[in-house]
Amino acid sequence: MTRSVPFRRRTRPDSAAEAEREQGWREPAMLRAWGSIELWIAVVALTVIFLSVLWQVISRYVPALNWQGVGELAGYSLIVLTFIMVGYLIGNNGHITIQIIDYLVKGRAFTVVKAISAACTAVICAALAWEAYNLIVVYAGRHTAALGIPLWILYAVPLIGFTSGAIRAVVRVFAAGHEDAPFDAAEAR
Repeated sequence: MTRSVPFRRRTRPDSAAEAEREQGWREPAMLRAWGSIELWIAVVALTVIFLSVLWQVISRYVPALNWQGVGELAGYSLIVLTFIMVGYLIGNNGHITIQIIDYLVKGRAFTVVKAISAACTAVICAALAWEAYNLIVVYAGRHTAALGIPLWILYAVPLIGFTSGAIRAVVRVFAAGHEDAPFDAAEAR
């Protein structure tokens, strides 16, 4: 004889604290909006890389389509993709971490470890953003070889990415006591 369990419909959480516990900590709305912009820029860069490589393959068989700028475009799109995603990954717990400490340290000590880790990340991102700014100042008048893109535009991408990473890391310092939502690359927020 089996015992039936009545179906219990899931209702809304009674309080905001219960809803936060259920979903995990979320970034402020402004940073989520900025993250979606970063994600869209990354999608555009990935599309440009795909089309540039496809162009290069086709141009091997159709020499009339050979163009020097397509290789440069693919390379710089990879740079944009890499640096623009720095802040997004830091903000969404998608950056590379060594999780052995996560399994060894529990409670308040784990919160301290997360806060110190986020603070170190913020300092490193701020230092790299400063270096990107210096590159913009030093190479303001130079251009790329094939496309003629001003180098300051290319150096602005790491400046934006590392500044975003530093801001998100500072936010993570103050949110260290909250549970992190696991990063799922298939469901980018």
